[in-house]
Amino acid sequence: MKRRFGIIGTAVVCALLGLQAGTGSASAVVGGEAAVVAAGPETSGGPAGFPYVGSAAAQPDDGTRAATVRAAVKSPRHDYNGDGRSDMVAWYDYDDGHDGMRAFLAGADGSFPPPNRAWESAAGNFWAEHMKRVTGDFDGDGIGDVAAFYGYDDGRVSLLTWLGTGTGTFAAHVASWAVAPGNWTFDAITAEAGDFNGDGRDDIAAWYDYRNGDDKLFTFLADAKGGFGTPFSSFARTEADGWEVDRMKFATGDYNGDGRDDIGVLDSYTAGTVRLMTFTAEPGGGFGEPVHGWESTGWQFGRVSVHSGDFDGNGRDDFAAWYDYADGHDALIGFDLDANGAFGNRRELLNAVPGWYERSQMRIVTGDYNGDGRDDLATFYGYSDTRAKAITFVAKADGTLGDALHSWSEPKGWTLDRVHMAERYSSPPPLPVCPVVYGHGGYPTGANAWERDQVRQPNHPKGLAQHKSWGAGGVEADLQLTKDGTKGVMWHNSTTRGLTGPKADVADIWWATGADQLKGRTIDHGPYAGETVYTFREWLESAKKQNMAAFVELKGEAGQSLLNTNATIRETAWKEVIDPLAERASTQKIMIYTGAKNTDLKAELIKRVEAAGLGATLKSYPRWVDSAAVGWEEPAPPASDQYATWQEKLDQFGTPLSSQAMVTTWPKELKSWLSGKCL
Repeated sequence: MKRRFGIIGTAVVCALLGLQAGTGSASAVVGGEAAVVAAGPETSGGPAGFPYVGSAAAQPDDGTRAATVRAAVKSPRHDYNGDGRSDMVAWYDYDDGHDGMRAFLAGADGSFPPPNRAWESAAGNFWAEHMKRVTGDFDGDGIGDVAAFYGYDDGRVSLLTWLGTGTGTFAAHVASWAVAPGNWTFDAITAEAGDFNGDGRDDIAAWYDYRNGDDKLFTFLADAKGGFGTPFSSFARTEADGWEVDRMKFATGDYNGDGRDDIGVLDSYTAGTVRLMTFTAEPGGGFGEPVHGWESTGWQFGRVSVHSGDFDGNGRDDFAAWYDYADGHDALIGFDLDANGAFGNRRELLNAVPGWYERSQMRIVTGDYNGDGRDDLATFYGYSDTRAKAITFVAKADGTLGDALHSWSEPKGWTLDRVHMAERYSSPPPLPVCPVVYGHGGYPTGANAWERDQVRQPNHPKGLAQHKSWGAGGVEADLQLTKDGTKGVMWHNSTTRGLTGPKADVADIWWATGADQLKGRTIDHGPYAGETVYTFREWLESAKKQNMAAFVELKGEAGQSLLNTNATIRETAWKEVIDPLAERASTQKIMIYTGAKNTDLKAELIKRVEAAGLGATLKSYPRWVDSAAVGWEEPAPPASDQYATWQEKLDQFGTPLSSQAMVTTWPKELKSWLSGKCL
């Protein structure tokens, strides 16, 4: 969830997870390097550690394993160690930049011991929110695997598989399918896993949102090696139906007991109304027309997460909705298919009284954790103080769930919003994913503004560190150019006001020449007094070390050199902007923009950046979320003045599917305000 501010660009190192047993805190201990194997022909253009492969047809079954119909031969899902019981796996996004998977291997009673060390990647290889993860048995060997769509900043999308080894660990990932920029949009994909053609291997279905009202399902059939073939369109719907993926929650299961997994959907198709739909899988892996089932006008869509499991062991999965009631209690409501293929038979499977559980702190995964042939419900439960525990609700013979079985617990070290539990489907929790917060400075207004200016812009390492301590994952800062474009420097004022030395316009003085040169000057007042002016390169390097995203405003005053009629001055100046971007864009999250009023400069910036192959730095800008009616003053006005606007922006841009980036003048206060409002 936390954005990893470095793109995949180094060799992936697979090693033991460098953690103390039973904790989630990071202490990397890197072991031997593991090779990354491509499941298809490698082509040029892919960063090291991630072979860039073309779309490959599915491998034919080699005959070593017969297809298994789940209804006839009950097999637990996501069993990572082959003991006949389901397990859980967590992808953990560590704050030092590395990522790892830890497996929770279920015991005979459905409880969980401390998680093992299942797989690890060195810092800088993955951005957790660039992944859409699912779990399933993709190679049909009876051992659970993990797969993920990965979206690159340049627009490429790849499908990766981590095969389970049978020991509760995972092999190095392989890439079996990938597309070049401009073909698939990562944010438009919603991934589901299930055996959709009944061949004994789990496949992937991707609901694709074309953003024009049209939607399609694509099926990626798994091959005997656990890779995936070229997708085919398996269901399509026009805009006439008014479906929006942000108002749909998906689960997968064999709801009719025919040995093929189907897709169940909770659809919020009008304000205040929800309905259930079934997309029944067909022999080829496609899906039939949806059948509408149970409806309600009393459910709030945002309070529901959906799940799937065979809770009574009858060979057919139930569709289950966890509902977080406004009075504080929670319930799991089950539905099964009627004779017409519609979800109905509404019944309560679990009821938790107020105060027992906070749904926002739960990461729920269904599975047969005690191996009795009935699916149970388990959760990773995380607390705001980094405590964590595992809880299992074991299914009874009638399909209802028993009292909570508490097992593994850890007093500290797990940050909940860095935990991503792998499930077969992508039903998000009720609350939206917490945004990545960006901080920035500002200017006082009114009488004696300059005297009150505290020079709070994070244009230097001290400011970056301060914003990081407040919980910001990035900052907005300002790029100027000294006379004739001789040096790109990080400073927010058009003049040297706020710095030691004589006052002068930044665009009229040299960096390191003349009596009034800029180099060596320091801030003369405010909390950052003593900090010097840094070059663009120095500041970017500092942001990288702090793991902070860089959102850079190219100030309009820089047009003095960037739009100069003298070609030598103009080209010198653009090198000061473009070269530092090019040197770091493959390993660091950087975005650049200029104010809308700088029309000519904006056009030239776009042209130059795109010509350098750095178009990704012009995209995915964070959103400004402060009220325009409340400006920055010294001292700063109360953050409470922003609460109404922050709520409006969270409602508008927040989504349970991905983390949005938001810029605020009050990063510390926004982080605190978000507690309990997002996950």
